[in-house]
Amino acid sequence: MRPGAAVVAGALALSLAGLAPAQDKAPRSAPAQDKAPRSAPAQGKAPRSAPAQDKAPRSAPAQDKAPRPERMRVGGVSREDDAAAEKYFTNVELVDQHGRAHRFYEGLLRGRKVLINFAFTSCKGACPTMTANLARVQALLRARGERVTILTITVDPENDTPAVLKQYAAKFNVGEGWYFLTGTAANVAAVLGRLGGQVRRPDEHTMTLLVGDTSTGSWLKTLATERPEVLAHLAQHINDPE
Repeated sequence: MRPGAAVVAGALALSLAGLAPAQDKAPRSAPAQDKAPRSAPAQGKAPRSAPAQDKAPRSAPAQDKAPRPERMRVGGVSREDDAAAEKYFTNVELVDQHGRAHRFYEGLLRGRKVLINFAFTSCKGACPTMTANLARVQALLRARGERVTILTITVDPENDTPAVLKQYAAKFNVGEGWYFLTGTAANVAAVLGRLGGQVRRPDEHTMTLLVGDTSTGSWLKTLATERPEVLAHLAQHINDPE
């Protein structure tokens, strides 16, 4: 790679270093809103200035809503930008739910609009909700004639074999162009590390959704649980001026 491309690749690494947003997990230090302060009077009536205990303060983060999408540039239209993006995202081999092998950047990212999220098939938490939500997004985009590739990368490659992923995908009636990806532990870890999705245990995965157009280098991150209409709009208008 030419020196210029190496510099760009380094910049990409800095841009993507914090891809997993903190907003998709409830903060441990959140104040308990269902307890009255110790200084509340004993008369059984709250002082006029006391906040309503059944409502969250306006400044509290809404845990069921996505934060404002964070935009970034990763790659772009020039050959140098594309080479830098390929170097950053890597071309390690992942395998989809049909048992087909793909080079990650070359086979799944280059020249495409993509949605990327992280999940695992035995998840009892957010994964079914995210997958069902993205199925609605895919249906909306297809109805609008928009071609967008969806990549769901397992955080549990040891148990999520292609056959297991195929059964999981069938539950949500996913359409063509949606790849549920696994591979060797090392290859999956390499990709997750680049995307901000690597975790110590599968149940620690984030609800991050990455939306990108590799042909232009436009990327943003939000939550995979955001309303389908919002996510479809973001995918359609990823290249619009901010």
